[in-house]
Amino acid sequence: MPSLPDGDRGLARERTGLAWERTALGFAALSAVVLGVAAHRGKPGLIGLSVALVAVGLAAWRHGQRSYEDAAVAPQARALGLMALAIALTGVAAAIIVVAD
Repeated sequence: MPSLPDGDRGLARERTGLAWERTALGFAALSAVVLGVAAHRGKPGLIGLSVALVAVGLAAWRHGQRSYEDAAVAPQARALGLMALAIALTGVAAAIIVVAD
């Protein structure tokens, strides 16, 4: 495989930025679903969960923007760990909502 020139790192930055944007879009969609459930079932407590999901989505989107703007492509272990924690907490919240209903 030929080596890349110093200024050309391929499309890694673009792929990383797009992956974070997809994650943000997923959280936004999940927030809309939770908000719909809150409206149809008359559960105002779910509005807080929806707002939290929007906040996580915005954080993921902003992280993706910063990843795209950064010239260096580096591992993002902390960001991935925080996103995994957010996803796990979302699953726990969903399980609690299903069981409590």
